[in-house]
Amino acid sequence: MTARELFIRMQDSEPLAWQEEYLRETKDTVLLKGRQVGASTTSGVVANRRAIYWPGSTVAIVSPSMKQSTEVKDRAKNGLIAVGEHLVKDSAGLIQLRNGSRIISLPGSAKSVRGWSVDLLILDEAAFIDQETFLAARATTAATGGRTIVQSTPEGPYGMFYDVWLDPDPRWAKFKITSAEVPTISKEFLERERATMSEEEYLQEYGAQFTNPGLGLIDPERLGELTGKDDKEWWNRMKASRP
Repeated sequence: MTARELFIRMQDSEPLAWQEEYLRETKDTVLLKGRQVGASTTSGVVANRRAIYWPGSTVAIVSPSMKQSTEVKDRAKNGLIAVGEHLVKDSAGLIQLRNGSRIISLPGSAKSVRGWSVDLLILDEAAFIDQETFLAARATTAATGGRTIVQSTPEGPYGMFYDVWLDPDPRWAKFKITSAEVPTISKEFLERERATMSEEEYLQEYGAQFTNPGLGLIDPERLGELTGKDDKEWWNRMKASRP
C-alpha cells in the first residue's frame, strides 16, 4: 500500500497537496511550517508505514516535551487502529505491533534519547529542542542508516533547526508550507491572528519565516556576520534589550 493510500485509510480523507509530496519522499526531510498545517498527522502516517511494512522496525518521535511526543504517537496509534492493526503493547511511551515493530515517544532530553538505535527518527517542533538533545537524537540513526525527519515552526534565526534548514547538503529534501496555504485554516482566522501580533510574530507563527520579533528590519544572517555571534543566548539578550 502506498503512503497516500495508507493516509486515506487512516485519516478517512484525502491528503493535501503538500502532504502528497511529503508522503512520497524517502530522503531525510526537513519541513519548515506554519501552525496547524497537518504535519504531526502526516508524520504519524509515515511512522505507521515504516512500522507496518518493515517488520522489527523502531520509530522514535522526539519532541520538546513528553506530552508533545505522546500526541504524535497517539495520532499514529489511532491510524493503526483504523486499519485493523493489532497492538501487542500500548503505553504512554510505546506502541508495538505483532510484527515486532515499535513506535516510541521520547521527551526532549539528551538523557532520554541516548542509547536508542532507530530506523526512522521524527523530530517534531525541532526548533524548540535544545542542541544537546538534537545532536543526541540524530545519532540514533547512525548504526541503522535510518531516515530522519525534522519538522517545526520556526523559533528564530538560530539553533539546530535553523542550521538544518540552511544546510545545502543534497541529502535533505526540503518542504515549506504556510498556514495560509492549507484549506483547513480560514482566512478570517488568520486575519484575526495577524491583527493581534506584530508582523514579525505573525510571519514566524503562521508564515514559516525565521523572523526577528521586536528587532525591526535587522537581518539575522547579516547581523551575525557583523558581530561574529549567532548563538541563541546572544540573540535572546538582544531581544531582552529591545525597547
